[in-house]
Formats: sequence, C-alpha cells, structure tokens
Amino acid sequence: MKKCLSFLWRIPSLALMAILPLCFACGVVSAQEGDSGEATADPDDEIEELTVVGSRRLDRSAADSPVPVDVIDGEDMLAYGANDMDELLSVAVPSYNVGIEPISDAATFIRPAMLRSLAPDATLVLVNGKRRHRAAVIALLGAGAAGGAQAPDLSAIPAIALKRVEVLRDGASAQYGSDAIAGIINLVLRDSADGITIDSKLGQHYEGDGQQMSVAANIGLPMTDFGFANLSFEWKENTATSRSVQRGDAQGLIDAGNSDVRQPAAQIWGSPDIYDDFKIFGNFGLEINPATDVYAFGNWSEREVVGGFYFRNPHTRNGVFRGPVVDGVPTVKVADLTGDMSGNCPVVPIVNNVPDADVLAGLRTNPDCYSLIEKFPGGFTPNFGGQVADMSIAGGVRGHLENGWYYDFSATVGRSYALFYIFNTINPQLLTLRNDIPTHYEAGAYTETDRVFNFGMSKQRTLDNGIPLNIAWGLEYRTEMFRITNGEPNSFHINESLAAQGFGVGSNGFAGFPPSDAGISTVSAQSAYIDLESDVSDDLLVGGALRFERWPDYGNTLDGKVAFRYDVNYDVAVRGAVSTGFRVPTAGQANLRNVTTEFNMGALADIATLPPTNPVAQQKGATALTPEKSVNLTFGVVASINSIDLTVDYYNIEVEDRIAFTSRFNLTPEDIQALLNAGVADATSFSSVRFFSNQQTLRSSGIDVVASIPIELMDGTTTVTVAANIGEVELESFNPEFTSENRRKQIEDGQPGSKLTATLNHDQGQWSAMLRLRYFGEHYDSPTNDGSVSYYPDPAFIFDTEVRYQIDENFTITGGLQNLSDVYPSDNPAGEVAGLIYAEQSPYGFNGGYYYARVTWRR
Repeated sequence: MKKCLSFLWRIPSLALMAILPLCFACGVVSAQEGDSGEATADPDDEIEELTVVGSRRLDRSAADSPVPVDVIDGEDMLAYGANDMDELLSVAVPSYNVGIEPISDAATFIRPAMLRSLAPDATLVLVNGKRRHRAAVIALLGAGAAGGAQAPDLSAIPAIALKRVEVLRDGASAQYGSDAIAGIINLVLRDSADGITIDSKLGQHYEGDGQQMSVAANIGLPMTDFGFANLSFEWKENTATSRSVQRGDAQGLIDAGNSDVRQPAAQIWGSPDIYDDFKIFGNFGLEINPATDVYAFGNWSEREVVGGFYFRNPHTRNGVFRGPVVDGVPTVKVADLTGDMSGNCPVVPIVNNVPDADVLAGLRTNPDCYSLIEKFPGGFTPNFGGQVADMSIAGGVRGHLENGWYYDFSATVGRSYALFYIFNTINPQLLTLRNDIPTHYEAGAYTETDRVFNFGMSKQRTLDNGIPLNIAWGLEYRTEMFRITNGEPNSFHINESLAAQGFGVGSNGFAGFPPSDAGISTVSAQSAYIDLESDVSDDLLVGGALRFERWPDYGNTLDGKVAFRYDVNYDVAVRGAVSTGFRVPTAGQANLRNVTTEFNMGALADIATLPPTNPVAQQKGATALTPEKSVNLTFGVVASINSIDLTVDYYNIEVEDRIAFTSRFNLTPEDIQALLNAGVADATSFSSVRFFSNQQTLRSSGIDVVASIPIELMDGTTTVTVAANIGEVELESFNPEFTSENRRKQIEDGQPGSKLTATLNHDQGQWSAMLRLRYFGEHYDSPTNDGSVSYYPDPAFIFDTEVRYQIDENFTITGGLQNLSDVYPSDNPAGEVAGLIYAEQSPYGFNGGYYYARVTWRR
C-alpha cells in the first residue's frame, strides 16, 4: 500500500480516476498477506460508517448528540425548488447565509457562504466524512466577514447525489483539524445498489429573465453481490438577470446628446449567466470479507460563468479616458504614439459633458495621436467570465480487527481550477493598435490541489467499573498547493511610453497575471488526535478530544474540546461544549496578488491586493501571516414533548488574529515608485492597495432554535419545522488604520441580525404541499468602498410555496413559487451612483419572484 501511495502522490489528479483502484487492490492484498493473517475478525461484526459528524462513536445519532447537529434528508433537499447546494442549506440551517454576489470578481463564480456569521473557510466541509478540497477562487469581495475567504465549492455537488447532509454547529478543530471553527458540513452520498431517479426542472423569474433548465439523474447498481456503485449526474444552465438602473453619470452623457451610451450603461446587477454546468459524482463500496470493506468516491464538474463589471465613463475613467484638467476644463486623455513624445497631440476639451467635435475630428486623422474615445465614444462595460472545473477522488479500506478495533485508512486528492477571462474591454498599453486594439483577454488561472492521507481507529470498551468508553485516535497528513498561471501576453503587456503617460496597465477591470506573479505555493501539516466519549451514567454523557498539528510554515498547535449531555428526564436534556480551534492561512491567502476595480469616493479605482511580503505592503504595516486562534462555547437545551422536538442552543465564538483583508491604503507617488522598483511593472495604474493581516479579534454570538411540530390537518400528515437564529458580530479589537469604519460595519452588520425559516409540509394521498416563510432582519449594505452610498435595508418576509402530485408509483410533477409576493429589498436612496437601487448583499437576493415546474421519475 505504501508503494501505491508513493506513486499516487506524483501523478496528476485526472490519472487518479484510473490508478486509485489499483491502490485499493494493493491495500486489500497487503491486508490479507500481512499480520492480519494471524487473526481473523468475527464474521458477525458489521462494518458501519460514522453515523453523525461530531462523534466517532459508530452508534451515535443526532438525537443524542452532545452538540447541535442538523440532519437533512436527501429527499428533503430535492423537494426544494433550488438546485444550488448553498441555497438548499440556507433554508434548512438557521445560521447559514449566502447571497447572489453580483460584480464580485471571482466570488461571482463560487459564492461565499457563512455559518454563524464567520468566514466561509471557517467551516470545514466533508464528503462521506473525508475532508473536501478548497476551491481555487479566493473571494476578493463579499458580504460580512466573507471577503478574502477560500472555501470549498459546494455548488460542484449535485443535490441528487446526497443521501443526507449533516451540519455540526459547533467548533470541532480538536476533532477534525484546521477550519472547523464555525462548524462542519458533512455531505453523505447515496449508497444504494438499485433504483433510478431522473429529475427535470424549468423555471424563471417573474421579470421574464433568469431562466433555469436542469436535468439530474441518480442510479444505483450492484457491484457483485457484496457492493454497490451509485452514480449521479446533473446538467444545468441559467441565463442572467438584470435589476440595473441607469447610472447618474451615464444619464448625464445621454442628456448631453451622446447616443452611443447603451441603455442602461451601468453594469449588470444581477445573477450571472451560467453555461454547461455539468456535475458527475460516483460512490462505490465493496465488501471484501465480513470484516473488511473498500470504498471510493469522486466527482468531476465544470461550468462557465459570465457576469458584468462597472461602466467606464468615456470622460472620467482614469487611465483610459480622463485627461488632465487644463485651465479648469476637463479634457480627453490622448496618447502620443511616437515613443519620444514628439507627436504634439492636441488637447480635447470637454464642455458641458461634450468633447470638442472639431478637435476630435482632427485627432482621428493624426497618425501620431490616438484616444480611446474614438473606439468607445459611449464608454464601455467589461464582461468578466470564468471557466470553473472541480474534480476529486477518494478511496480507502476500513473494517474491524479481531480485537474489536475499527480502522479506516483513506487517501483523498482534490483539484479546483478557475480560468479567468474578460471581454468588451481593452488594455490601454496596446493603444498603438488604435481601433484594432483587442477587446478579449485571457487573464490567467488559479488552481488549488489538496491531498489528504488519514488513518483512524476506534473501539468501544467497558471499564472495570462497568462504565462504557469509546476510544478513537488517528493520524493525518495533508498538503495544499495553490498555483497561479499567468495570462496571455496582451492581458498584462506594458508599453513604457504609454505607462509613463498615465495609461492603465493590463486588461481593464481584471488585469492579467504577469509571469512574475505565476508560481506554486504550498502548505502542509501532520497531525495526531485522540477522542474519548463515555456514558458515565444513564443520564450523563461526557466527551473530550485533543489534537496536535505540526505546520512547518506556522509552528505547532494543540487544541482541545470538552462536551457533555445531561438528560434531566426522559423528555428534556441539556448539552454543551467548550473547545479551542485554529485556522492557518491558505497558500492562496499568503501569496495572492490581484487587481480589482471598485467604487471609491464616487469614482472607479483600481485596487491592488498584495501579499504581506511585498515591500509596499510591509511599508503600510504588513507582517507575515499567523494562524487564527479561537475559543468556542456552546450550551443548549433539547426537548421532545408530545411529539414536538425542540432544540435551543447558545453559541459564543471568539476568533483572535483573524485572517482578513485590510481596508484600502491610498498610494502616494513615492509608494508607486517603490512598487516599480520592486518589479511591479503595472503599479502606475494602482490607486490603492490592501493585503491580508491578523489585526482583528472578532466575536460571533447568538442563539439557534430548531423545532419540529406535527399537527393534525385534513386527515393527512402535516409537520411544521422552524429554524431561527438571532446573532451578533463584534470586532472586539482591531487596528483602525487597517480597518475603516465602513469595513467595520460590513463585518459586524453585513449579515442579518436575525433570520427565521418556518416550513409547513402536508402529505395527503397522492398530493403534497409546502408553504414556507422566510424572515431576514436588518443588515448593512455598502456597494462602494468608502461607504458613501451605504444604507440599512428594511427587514423582509418572503413566502415560498410548492405543490406536488404523484401520478403513479413512478412519476411526480411539481410546481412552485419562490418569493411568492415578489419582494425586493428596500431602495437605496443613493443607488443611482452605482446603478443599483437594491441591496447588493441582500441575503435573499434582489431578483424578485421565481416560478418553476419539475418532473421526477423513479423506479
């Protein structure tokens, strides 16, 4: 087995799909030929997988867990109208929030989702109990504390592939390792050896846009008489939505007679186009003998996502159109193409929002001078796209030894890839091509490749005093690799003469990654843990865990957890846990360099994200990143009275040295020269910089309530489920030079302070119906960097409904409405500045009502 894994480590992920089964065979052969030949496991022992995340006891269920765990059945996931995994979880889990992320650079492709108001990468994601790899995308923008996060891509997983979803709402770093600060999401795949399900859906928004088509299928197949192969597939496409209004400055151009400004000129505020969204997932298991199983699962997915960027005003966009102010009059930016500044280019004044037509006419015939206003007289709005791919393979062997120990050895490799491109834009450094300047650029790519090797053992034994004790221990090695691939040469090309004249560098809106940024960064860790759990009496369960991790780049850490559950009586129990946690910077966060465009002080500006090791970042106070440290407290009550199930859990999470973006530092001419001296050739186009730092201490606290209430209604089966959260986020300490007042409000108030989901499900004969109420409290919304157009949208009530009819034992038809009453966020009084009158980070979006129909066939 060791030789197989050594070989496995060196080959690309795609090849693993074919090679890994050979490693399973090696493991089986070595297990049969090694020491196990001296002792045979009891044939009556049945191999079971972990029942619920958060405990390593094989017989643990959510109902008797010492910490809050939500278990969502796969069929319930399919019953909801949305196909996206993030949206499905946001309905079922009280403190889980996700927005639509319009114009958020790469965050538009992989939306950041938050559990208990912490960053997306503070939640560990597992598939079948194994760590899921990170996405390649780092959320350069995002609501609340999401900015800068690098978390797994849940949207790569088709809902039809899931048997159930387990959500642990408690810190678990001491049990599962780095990232499990807010909690854990464990996606358990279907494992049936028979049956077929095909599901097709068609829907669109009330406005007539945002059409969605999807087809999904799942099939279970036997793999000999002792195994299964369960395969899932999904294809989906979404057309874009737009809730934009004409930006005020664009309307001023139109009012002045500019007929080349499009309607609306503003960026497209809405959901992006999603093309050819394919997902494939496979889950395989085979019993080798009564005491040994081998298993494997993996996925492949890809999609293309296209969204919009900010409108570039032909009179005011720095580095492209805006010239110097001459005698108090603004002018058009004109390039001298001679190379030695001998072109004697004319000054084109702008009077009453109109360039001087006579001077422009002469400019068009001048071979030595050129202005982009000739190609884009009405300005332009870039479109940003990405091709996103995700693949993984995992496998292992597990079983029982003769002495009663349960073991599980596994290897996992996952890769996420995001290729970025931008079109309907230009690189001003190519102005020598005049009107033949390219308008489409491949900007480069990010690739994240994670590998995990894990060995764990557990055993239930009885102590001399008769008290049962579950013992679990394990070892883990993992490595994370982040690669930046440079873009095409035109996307980062620099013309020294044009750069000296103040023209922007790189494809405008999202500059291509130059070769100096390309490279590979890696972090790795080795860890060991021990986990104990015991029913010390009929009423009291206690558990504890310790985990040691060694990070060559960040030092060592030791974290612990203590949990308990006390049954007050047959109907009521109290539970609680205290734990410490940690999260190291990802390889991407520690080495990211990127340029984005944002609104700042009422105008567009290019913001550079620099690694903390950059000389200019260090001049602004940057230091090498260190791990986050956290303390997590949970205390709750569990009750089951007269068939009513109720849980109420208080949580309090403190995160010290939080890894987060700083606010923007405006650059002086001296700063720009220092960047140039450091080899940052495109520095002349930057207006400000930011970087990751550890300068915040954040506390997130609140109460989660989950209830299930059966009621009698119309001779059918009716259940009301409620999931509610009241939470608060506070920055207890921070450097005010690193965190602006606007950024503080985004972190503390960027997510709703309260959220409620109440769902009524009724089944009667062949009919089923669902009515859902969603409530979102007030939150802070700021679509600009300086907070100049920020506001607090009003709380909102959203209703969804769905009706299903089972035609026969195979066919079911469904129709539904989401956001039944077509609710939009309250208007932003200053929204015309950015062209968006609704809340950019609305937790329920701003697309309005949506209706859909679906057909499901089962056999």
